[in-house]
Amino acid sequence: MTTVAQVKKMVQPLLEQHSDLALVGRWIYLKPVHHVARAVLIDRMLNPEKFRPRWAVVHLFEAQNFFPVDWGEWLYNESSPTPGSWKITDANISQALIDQIERRALPQLRAIKTLDDYLAFVSQHRFRHKLFDWPHCKIVVDVALGDLEAARAIGEKNSQRWSNWSDNPDLDEDGKAKFRRVSQLCARLAEDDRAGLARLLHEWEAYTVKNFKIEHLWESTPFPLEFGG
Repeated sequence: MTTVAQVKKMVQPLLEQHSDLALVGRWIYLKPVHHVARAVLIDRMLNPEKFRPRWAVVHLFEAQNFFPVDWGEWLYNESSPTPGSWKITDANISQALIDQIERRALPQLRAIKTLDDYLAFVSQHRFRHKLFDWPHCKIVVDVALGDLEAARAIGEKNSQRWSNWSDNPDLDEDGKAKFRRVSQLCARLAEDDRAGLARLLHEWEAYTVKNFKIEHLWESTPFPLEFGG
């Protein structure tokens, strides 16, 4: 599998050409980082000579342990003798990778500047359901946007079930913690505690940023929630 050192060597010219990019391990992040992370992953494979690049975006305020890559796309090597594949030993592999990132990934990522831009992109993606149709995800986003009426409607329908799941022995600790968090959110929604809701979102965002190891890239900013009420 490709090493982090090999990744750094391949993308160094890209980093030198674009001041809004930063490498963190195998991830190339766009700066600044606010409520949404925009990044290109140079992922490893079992074959030590091969790697798989893709770009993705994710909101940071849902307390993530790792960067999910649901909302994005693969990058394909158009100059490879084997169409689409990436091999560290191929001639001019660095330039081929940089070309794909610059032409296929960066324009898409740079177009996502705000939370609204992000949601518009996800709403058109084939995996849109993982945000818009999953109540435990949608309620968090609705709160962040300040749409407390929509969030309360989701909470009223699901809060008892989530409370039960928060101690479900069939779930792992991460799963139980997720439902404890949305139960906290529902409690503060019931109290119309906007300040308390904002504190939760900021705490969860800081937790995610720490797990992604991007504290040095992140700028904490207010949520739309904090401008309403």
